[in-house]
Amino acid sequence: MMKLKINSLSYFCLAALLCVSTLVGCKEGGSLAPVSGVVTLDGKPLPGIRVTFYPEPAEGNSSPGPYSTAVTDGEGNFSLVDRYGNTGAMVWRHKVEFEWDEMDEAALSDAMEGADGGGDADSAAVAAAKAQMKKFTKIPKKYEGGGASQFVVDVPSGGLESYAIEMTSN
Repeated sequence: MMKLKINSLSYFCLAALLCVSTLVGCKEGGSLAPVSGVVTLDGKPLPGIRVTFYPEPAEGNSSPGPYSTAVTDGEGNFSLVDRYGNTGAMVWRHKVEFEWDEMDEAALSDAMEGADGGGDADSAAVAAAKAQMKKFTKIPKKYEGGGASQFVVDVPSGGLESYAIEMTSN
C-alpha cells in the first residue's frame, strides 16, 4: 500500500488555488452595461454626492454581484464603475442610494484636527472646507442611504445613457 505524504507546501498551494479561484469567480459575476446620467433636486443639478447602485437579491441568489458607484460632478452628471473599477453596472435590478461624498467630510475632519493632527483646528482650512460643503445642496432625508431609497432601477443589457434621477424637496 502506498502512503500519500502531504507537506505544508502542498497545503499552501491548495489554499492559494482556492483563494484565487474564489476571487476570480466573484469578480466576473454577471455582465456589465454602461450607466450614466444626471441627478437633480427640484430640477437643479446636484453636485458632489455619491450615487450607488446595489444589485437587489433574488430568490436563490442573495448576492447577485458587485455594487457600482460614482460621484456627481458640478453639473450633477455621473458615470458608474463597479467596485473593481470596471465601467458600468450589472445587468440586473438595483436599489439606488445617495450620500455625500466622503472626501468633503474628510477635508472638514482633517481641518478640525489641524495640519499636524494634534487636535488644534486650522481655522483657515476649517472655513475653506465649510465653504466648499455649503456649495452643495442638502440631500432630503428621504433619499439618504439605508432603506429610505425611493429608486429602484432595472439596468438593461444595452445600459442606461443620460438616465435622469429627479429628486424633490417635498
